[in-house]
Amino acid sequence: MGGGSEKSTSTSGPSNPDVNALLSRLSKGVSSTYQPGGSTYVAPSANTTGGWASAIGAANNPAFESGIAGALSSYGNRASGAELGINDPLYAAQRAQLRDDIMTDTNTAFNNSGLFGSDQNQFQVARGLAAGQGALDTAQRSESYGRQAEAANMLGSLFQNSLMPSSVQSAVGGAQDADAAAKQNGGIDYLRQFTSLLGGMAGASPTTTTTSTPTQNPFLSLLGLGLGAL
Repeated sequence: MGGGSEKSTSTSGPSNPDVNALLSRLSKGVSSTYQPGGSTYVAPSANTTGGWASAIGAANNPAFESGIAGALSSYGNRASGAELGINDPLYAAQRAQLRDDIMTDTNTAFNNSGLFGSDQNQFQVARGLAAGQGALDTAQRSESYGRQAEAANMLGSLFQNSLMPSSVQSAVGGAQDADAAAKQNGGIDYLRQFTSLLGGMAGASPTTTTTSTPTQNPFLSLLGLGLGAL
């Protein structure tokens, strides 16, 4: 003579049949779309991979590397003063030519006068050299200061230019690393997307809940009352 139980059922969620039908179609569509071992990875196009190869090829151009290295060496020497003033090969040749012209002209004049090698001859040669080379050296010194300042400013720009190949390589490498990561994690992303879709539809679908409530035996109730009276 044990007690029984009463069952009650309640449903929560959308009650509109059109909504429920749509959720059903969506769930069937997701189910049919899912492929075991699927992936969200999409390989880069031929234009993309070709662009990567072209960029790396340009970055490894030996002509650019040697040109920048030569410019850095040249401007570095100039900035240090190694190519300025008398150390400038072109100026040294110009200065030597001026000295030869002055000595030749002066000595020729005194030789024609029969005074070649005299004290007056030597004085005029020294005076001509001092006047000619002094003016030339003064002009060269001013020019050298300007060239030295220009070279010092150029070093920073040349250094930045020397980093361009490595910057290109880093950019291409970053894109290739991102592609490799997308390929590696494509399967996980595929499952994550389907899990998200199913979770959203499960939350919107109607939910049915059944509860059981025990029923009281009338005989046991009377017996309880009698015991209570005693």
